[in-house]
Amino acid sequence: MRKFISALLLFFLFPSFAYANESYDRLVPLATKYVGVPYQFGGSSEKGFDCSGFTRHVMSGVGVELARTTAEQYKQGSAIKKEDLRVGDLVFFETYKKGPSHAGIYIGDNRFIHASSSKGITVTSLDDSYYKKRYIGARRVLAYEQALGQFQDVRNDFWASKEIETLGKNEMILGYAKSYFKPDEVMTRAETAGLLATYLKLNMNNRKETFTDVTSDHWAVGAINALVKENIVDKSNKQFQPDEPLTREQLAMWFAEVWKLKRGADVPFADVKETDAAYDAIEKLVAAGIANGYEDGTFRPKETVTRAQFAVFFYRAINAK
Repeated sequence: MRKFISALLLFFLFPSFAYANESYDRLVPLATKYVGVPYQFGGSSEKGFDCSGFTRHVMSGVGVELARTTAEQYKQGSAIKKEDLRVGDLVFFETYKKGPSHAGIYIGDNRFIHASSSKGITVTSLDDSYYKKRYIGARRVLAYEQALGQFQDVRNDFWASKEIETLGKNEMILGYAKSYFKPDEVMTRAETAGLLATYLKLNMNNRKETFTDVTSDHWAVGAINALVKENIVDKSNKQFQPDEPLTREQLAMWFAEVWKLKRGADVPFADVKETDAAYDAIEKLVAAGIANGYEDGTFRPKETVTRAQFAVFFYRAINAK
């Protein structure tokens, strides 16, 4: 009861703090896991969606409440120019009747995801001949309060500011509502899977329950299964532990597979043995200049990874030669 009362006080005294708990990095994995679900007029579940039912369902997963109809959704948020689109903006089209009659969610790279009456949930280019001439506008319903790449809790003199800003500008990491990044919070295994699968542009529509602790309705189920398919994540374990913190050795093993890293000269660490499962991956990460050991000669493989640390490792991996 005491925790509940404390949470209420935080919400009412500091509403932006409570609102900032919504992670926008979940949006693309959450939306794309439904690719292939059939169109259903009036539908709002994985059994079938119509366009506004789909946008409403996905946005509820990141803490945004939308109206039920396309026309009403077109009145929400703020108007955005096409050249200023950001991931999560709603895009609208005039199709079978005058005014907004079709909606989708912009997911970057000039693409939007939507419930097509002929294809079901699908990803389409805004330059598609049919939709390009029917585009009528966009609305921003996510709480972006800073410019692209800027976060309220990352100052210019912060040690990882360059990497975080670059990833933010490229929309590889979106952060949280109200433009928070939360650099000191730990990265979870599910969050890491979502970012990697999104970066790799993997198909994330497999909602099969590969792990006992990742159900078909989990926001990252498609991302996790996509990494399993690519042999990045080992499926031999019964549980994935999606909410557990990512460790340095887990990051090393996943990154080594994602970027197909090569071994360099042996780098002896006092706390990493050749018999350890992550030994080769750690050596590859060090050889690529993505991560290093500590001054005391350790790698600390079991140490958890913060969001700021992950951003730096992610940035280095993307730019590794």
